[in-house]
Amino acid sequence: MPNIENKMSASFPVRRMDYTFEDVERYWMNNEPAFTHYFTGLSTLFPEGESFFVRSVRAVRHKLQKGSQLDKDVGAFIGQEAMHSKEHEAFHISAQKHGLDPASLERVTGLILKTIERFFPEKWNLLVTVGLEHYTAVMVAYMMESVNELMPNPSIRDLWLWHSIEETEHKAVAFDVYEKIYGKSLSAYIPRVLLFTFSFSLISALTLIYQFTLMYRDKQFLNFKSWRKFYAFSFQSYKKMMPKFLQYYRFNFHPNDADETDLVEETKKKIGLA
Repeated sequence: MPNIENKMSASFPVRRMDYTFEDVERYWMNNEPAFTHYFTGLSTLFPEGESFFVRSVRAVRHKLQKGSQLDKDVGAFIGQEAMHSKEHEAFHISAQKHGLDPASLERVTGLILKTIERFFPEKWNLLVTVGLEHYTAVMVAYMMESVNELMPNPSIRDLWLWHSIEETEHKAVAFDVYEKIYGKSLSAYIPRVLLFTFSFSLISALTLIYQFTLMYRDKQFLNFKSWRKFYAFSFQSYKKMMPKFLQYYRFNFHPNDADETDLVEETKKKIGLA
């Protein structure tokens, strides 16, 4: 599979990927419907979600010094997010073959985010992005540590791990844009944590609703054995992740407080990006 890195003077590259998902199993995650439909539901948030991220950062980019390091990192951030949307949409075609209609969930996500964007000021839209980038950064670190081992299909595993690497690479960009423009005072902190609470609640609710919807469409809604396995896994996962989510509420929090350099390097080797 070709991998072309756009050598910018940003802090991280934009990689053009072209994954194929021709022979994806119906239950590609742990061979279980509840696991598979949770992560498919999460994936349907990405195309519209990352387009929202890009728009929210672009809306304030003119306030940055043109050609500065942060401005260049914003450009790379936009490039990476665009590729994530493209590849996850390709992945959703495989779910479409099983009659799950993930495109309908993408449309719901788009409607919700465009409504938020219409009524929120640009500062709040940026903060939704900042908060969800932290949520994603915590999730993808756990994905790289262990969750990917539940994905036997190499194309799907590589998709999620590549996405995880790049989310980790650009996890501080939107946060740094916010601090550069709005500062680090209490007046910047209060809306930051309030909008994170809103964003965390929204993405948690949507992911669960989408999982329930996909389980229903797959006629697996009453598969209590699969639900039990998933919620045992979910309880242990959130037990590990919740303290990291809550770090966002520290007044002096910064995304780079967590150093995943070694984890990222190991993951690059695993999928051939080293």
